[in-house]
Amino acid sequence: MKTSPRSEPQAPLLRSQTRAVAAALRAALSPRDLRHSGFASHSEAATGVVPAMITRFFSVPKLWPAHEQHVRRVGWIELFYDLVFAAAISQLGTPFEADYSFQGLARYAFLLALVFLAWLGYTRFATQFAIDDLLERAFIVAQVFLVAVMAANATGPLNSRDAAGFGAAYGGVRAILALQYLHVARLPATRSVVIRRIVGLAAAAILWTASALLPTPQRYTAWAFALLIDIVNSWPPARSTHLLPPGAAHFPERFGLLTIILLGEFVASVMRGIESQIGWSFLAASAAVLSLALGFAIWSGYSDGAAGWEVRHVRSTRDVIQLRVWIALHFLLFLGIGVLGVGARRAIALPPGGHFDVTEQSLICLATAGIVLVIMGIAATSERHARSRRQWVWLSQAGIALVALALAPLSSQIIATALLLLLFLCFAAQIGVLIANRRLLAGRGESGWPRSTPPATTSHS
Repeated sequence: MKTSPRSEPQAPLLRSQTRAVAAALRAALSPRDLRHSGFASHSEAATGVVPAMITRFFSVPKLWPAHEQHVRRVGWIELFYDLVFAAAISQLGTPFEADYSFQGLARYAFLLALVFLAWLGYTRFATQFAIDDLLERAFIVAQVFLVAVMAANATGPLNSRDAAGFGAAYGGVRAILALQYLHVARLPATRSVVIRRIVGLAAAAILWTASALLPTPQRYTAWAFALLIDIVNSWPPARSTHLLPPGAAHFPERFGLLTIILLGEFVASVMRGIESQIGWSFLAASAAVLSLALGFAIWSGYSDGAAGWEVRHVRSTRDVIQLRVWIALHFLLFLGIGVLGVGARRAIALPPGGHFDVTEQSLICLATAGIVLVIMGIAATSERHARSRRQWVWLSQAGIALVALALAPLSSQIIATALLLLLFLCFAAQIGVLIANRRLLAGRGESGWPRSTPPATTSHS
């Protein structure tokens, strides 16, 4: 068959143009686009899927920006993690309610310290390193399981097998955290700090786990050494904190969220006390309302008064010291919330017009005074209050704490409902002092804010 001269070169030309266009598309499109567009062959698609799966399973860790100039919100995994720890803390309150005494308080404080250190370890890690692959999520699931084991073994006395299981499970949590740090050890900028933390975590994990096999006196000694290692490892030298600071905005937000959740457990404890009432009288209803008001007053003092959630940069040694004090004060705040929550529940369960005994009233008043002083300390480490030179601000809060303590020996003269009212007034007075001080500082420009504009806050939109 004869072809025209004009049509003969068209077929090779079209094929060469097609190959050129295909090559350009392969260079421009991502492997995922190529798979969907049909230009990639089956072998090319396979070679693209395998590296993607490996990357998803084991990604390259990165450091979050030191001062977080962008807006970073708490993720769903972190919220779930906080809820699990809040449930574990709530479980600690069950035996404490049965033994509401100073001996029970010592046991409660010890177990709460372990739960707090376990929560603090991952929280600090998550605010420093940006990593979210399948391996990291597997570590988180393992930690959550071990925290559940801790909660399940939190009801027995310290010399029981349950307490031994609690310590061993906590050792497992520290071991998982060591593996998480090992996951990010390849970063050259922070390798020295990470290696030191891995060594400390591994040593503590071995001691906590091995202590479960020891008899009671030796077990306490092993716990003491392991707890000392954990505390030292949780408060590294100032140079290490400068090199690897926690998130300036994200870290305080995590503490604020856990405080809200624990206050929610406080309210749940009050509700359980309400359920125990058979008949309602004016005094019984007042005790329930005042108990709920106590929880709201604590949160208002923490957030509106002390600005406990504000951004905290680490730029100097003084900032490092303030950050450490701020963390320790939060542990005392959580302890006070737990003690006061159990006390409020017991107040509701009392018959109308009932009184606390001497020990119960001492614990409740001590918890209130402690929370007042803790909120005062958090305010003192805040940029919104740290520059205040007004002695009346700090002396008045110390006086409020003394008033709360002075109510302790009056258990036979003050009914439980009236005591709750007086303690609520103590919190309300502190809130008024802190808010007045903050507004005075803002109006006079003593905190670094312009007089005509409010302080800049992190957007939550």
